[in-house]
Amino acid sequence: MSKKFEAISFLRKDYSVTLLCRILGVSKSGYYAYIKRPKRKVPSGDRQLLTKIKRAYALHKGTYGAKRITGYLKAKGTIVNHKKVARIMKEANIKATIRRSKTTKKTKAQAAGYVYEHLLKRDFHANHPNQKWVTDMTEIQIGQEKFYISAIMDLFNREVIAFELSSSPNQELIKATVETSRKKRKLKNVEGIIIHSDQGSVYRSFDYHQLGQTLRFTASMSRKANCWDNAVIESFFSHLKVEYPCFFPNIQVQTLQQDLNHYIRYFNEKRTQYKLGSVSPKTYYLNYQKAV
Repeated sequence: MSKKFEAISFLRKDYSVTLLCRILGVSKSGYYAYIKRPKRKVPSGDRQLLTKIKRAYALHKGTYGAKRITGYLKAKGTIVNHKKVARIMKEANIKATIRRSKTTKKTKAQAAGYVYEHLLKRDFHANHPNQKWVTDMTEIQIGQEKFYISAIMDLFNREVIAFELSSSPNQELIKATVETSRKKRKLKNVEGIIIHSDQGSVYRSFDYHQLGQTLRFTASMSRKANCWDNAVIESFFSHLKVEYPCFFPNIQVQTLQQDLNHYIRYFNEKRTQYKLGSVSPKTYYLNYQKAV
């Protein structure tokens, strides 16, 4: 009922109250009683908290929901229950950009090539850096052009170690991603590291098999048509596709590499993750270094 009364207040400059009440099926007396009713006073503490919420929301381009904002506020010294944050956000009509659930299209995994054992077994926890890496490739389209992003993530702190961009989903793209990850982690080789992927053709290829032998990593693969076996990196790409346009509304081919660099730096250094205790991957890693 209050929404109808609010609509009348908004439209009464152009239409008579009598007409609006008749159209909306409410009484004039009820409307006038509503506008005379004392407005609920917002506690000063809530007003201050709302200001902080709006600041966090704007800083992260509208991609943070109540739980993530709660974690952000905690890191800044404001301890508050996430339910209170959710209530204040709802009252202020502050809504985060939400990923829509998709029905994953299951395709038959190709039989040709190398198929490795499912070593990860959905154990997405790692005790130290460079123990378990996950990798995947996704397609993005800008106008009529298609591009492919290959990325590797360390399960220890959910950091995207490296990514590569190409117009072709080929073996060179995958090799470059592994090599860049090795160099960024300052490793001579990646011996002993489990690198988990799906059963895409590039990961079953002879070239990928040779790369594994050269760099001495242990290949692991998801089961046939089972996206949940590689859920963490799949989730990252899902976030990227939803959040990236919030940071760069006018996506252009010319600046794609630069913009992706910017987003992934933000993802690693500023974007908090609930499973990491509401800190960013970089902060989680720095805390680990201090402890060891």
